[in-house]
Amino acid sequence: MTTADTNPTDTNTQPAEPGPMSREWHWHPDLPVNYAPYWHWPPKPKIFLRWVWQNYLQVSDRSIYLALAFFVAFWLQPVSPEQANIAFGWMARVFIRNWIFLLVVAGGLHLWFYGIDAQGKLLKYDPRPYMKRKNALYKFGYQTWDNMYYSLAFGAPLLSLYEVGLRWLYANGTIGTLEFSAHPIWFIMLFPLLALWQSFHFYTVHLALHQPSVYKYVHAVHHRNVNTGPWSGMSMHPIEAAMYLSAIWVVVILPTHPVHMVFLGYWLMLGAASSHSGYEAIWAKDRQALLIGAFFHQLHHRYYECNYGNGEMPWDKWFGTFHDGSEEATRRTRSRKRKMHAK
Repeated sequence: MTTADTNPTDTNTQPAEPGPMSREWHWHPDLPVNYAPYWHWPPKPKIFLRWVWQNYLQVSDRSIYLALAFFVAFWLQPVSPEQANIAFGWMARVFIRNWIFLLVVAGGLHLWFYGIDAQGKLLKYDPRPYMKRKNALYKFGYQTWDNMYYSLAFGAPLLSLYEVGLRWLYANGTIGTLEFSAHPIWFIMLFPLLALWQSFHFYTVHLALHQPSVYKYVHAVHHRNVNTGPWSGMSMHPIEAAMYLSAIWVVVILPTHPVHMVFLGYWLMLGAASSHSGYEAIWAKDRQALLIGAFFHQLHHRYYECNYGNGEMPWDKWFGTFHDGSEEATRRTRSRKRKMHAK
């Protein structure tokens, strides 16, 4: 659900014009689309280290959500003995915090790209304008209102409900708390491992949601968004939101610290906002200020029956549902879609 391209936009120059798929896209990264360099064989250490630097150690959506998790877990609302009891006060703070963070991230990105139109179509994938006209397809008649409704009524509250339950389990000692001082290597390695777990979970859940009998009643809500915006990320039917966000429950069986749980929660919810923004990056003062794009998933919203996972792991490549951005992949995907929905 986040960027994993190994050829990101040059951070100091004007981005290149669209390449071989310019008929379909206004802009796209270098093709073919690549997976995260964990899976390069033979290994390419320089590419791998550059990817780690860009995604975890430089300013990116991933590193911001990581920093936010540390801020919440160690300062704003650490797990404390009071959370061993069901009480309105601390539980309400979880819900309010997550609503605010989603409003700031999704709302801020929407304002930048589609409100004040701060960078026009620079680094925008879809050549079509974002849907602002009234359309009966959407609840309340408008795409943004529809997306905000599902995100704020179901997305953020469901993540908050899961977080409350997990905080209660941590506070009661049902889930052990892994301390950095005891296992520093495992503590650090858990962050990329949880991103890999989310990729597997997303692929399996997403594939199930695309079965025609389920898609029609559940996943179709999310796929109203072909030309996506930041609020599209968590715009899901409540059943889908519950399934998608359930990836966070892996901390019940993995030795973790609450910071890992918070990071995974924000990677799921806030990462969906940035990866659905419709742009590769925020461009300001003639340079790339923040890498956020996920062209891998943008291909899914355009062609539907492909790229069920994300660029973190090659599940789609292994199971024959990968779209690498080529015209041949488009023809193959459209053929597969016709066969699936003809049943």
